[in-house]
This record gives sequence, C-alpha cells and structure tokens, in this order.
Amino acid sequence: MSLITKCFTSKNLKENTYLVTDEATGIMAVIDPGYYGEDVRTEITDPSSFRYILLTHGHFDHFAAAQEYIDEYPDAVFAAPAGETKLLHGGRDNKWMALGKGSSVCPEADLLLKEGDTIVIGETVINVMETPGHTEGSLCFYTDREIFSGDTLFNAGIGNTRLQTGNKSDLTDSIRNKLYSLDDDVVVRPGHGTSTTIGAEKRSNPFVRCDEE
Repeated sequence: MSLITKCFTSKNLKENTYLVTDEATGIMAVIDPGYYGEDVRTEITDPSSFRYILLTHGHFDHFAAAQEYIDEYPDAVFAAPAGETKLLHGGRDNKWMALGKGSSVCPEADLLLKEGDTIVIGETVINVMETPGHTEGSLCFYTDREIFSGDTLFNAGIGNTRLQTGNKSDLTDSIRNKLYSLDDDVVVRPGHGTSTTIGAEKRSNPFVRCDEE
C-alpha cells in the first residue's frame, strides 16, 4: 500500500494542497482543498477515480477551493473535522483571510471526522488523528509512511495559536504526544512550507523538541 503524493501551492496564501493517488488502484483524494487550478485538473484524468476531499481544519486558506472540487466532482465525499463547527461556519479569522475573494463559510461536509476514523483510498488506509491546538478541531491524516499535518507541525515550525480557538498548550501536547509518537522516518506534509520528517522535527524543531519536559 502506497500513495503517490503531489503538492500544489496557492500563490496568494501559500497553502499546500495535496493530491494523493493510491498507486495500486489509481483512486485519488485531495487533502486541504485550498487550491484548484488547471495543473491539478490535468492530474485527475479520470473523474470517477476522484473519491474524497479531505480537510485538516477550518481556516479559509485550506478550504478556499472546496466548492470548486465539490462542483466538478459531485460524487466525491467532502470530509471535514467534527470539532470545527465555529470556524467552518464563518469564523472571525476566516473573514479577513478571504479578503472578499471567496466565502468565509466552508461548504457543508458530507462526512464529519474524529479520532480513530479511517478513509480508504483504493488499497491505502488513511488514519484520522485529532490534533487540537492550532484550532480546537484540527486533524492530521496519516499512513505508516507520511502524515498530512495541516497547520499543526511545519518544517522547523508549529501552527499559530493566536487565532480563534487556538491553544498553545494543546498544540504542544498534540505534537509531543501524538505526532512525535510516529516513526522517525514518517514524512511530514505540512499545510505550508516544505516537507520534513518526524525524526528531524524531534531533533531540531525550535518550538517543540522531544527531549523537552
């Protein structure tokens, strides 16, 4: 079981949208639908293979293009965090992030996700991990090889906890007790910036190191 992962970064908000494909079956999903362009469209050669639209948390930059995916792929399931009610329905910070260029209210989800849920994409099982901190309902999606961390963990950084529903203590706990429990060679696919690994962040992330008390 393995995924082919391709990253597309929005020009304005610098948000990473990931298109993932199950190598064995060609079944596809998008993680954090903040961006949709012709480059993504050309990768989805068979619309019937596109099955899921997955959201890590309720900030506008991560769901800005969700409605476009929903409109173009009506059979795909839009899955969002169960704990993000405040933000998904037009949170304070989403209004300034949108800057009049899109709705600050997220489209209605077909499926609400919580800790322990799984998404099956072909022969690949994607696990759902609740990681509150950047927002109260933040999720990460992970396999045994990689984790899509949204705005929880970055390459040498962590998510901003000064926004609505953020909590620094919760974020630190999520990273140290959940993400850092994964194998060191698991690749981290963050919502912004470049990829890293769990091991690299445990050793050198200046905000949350695994040897800190």
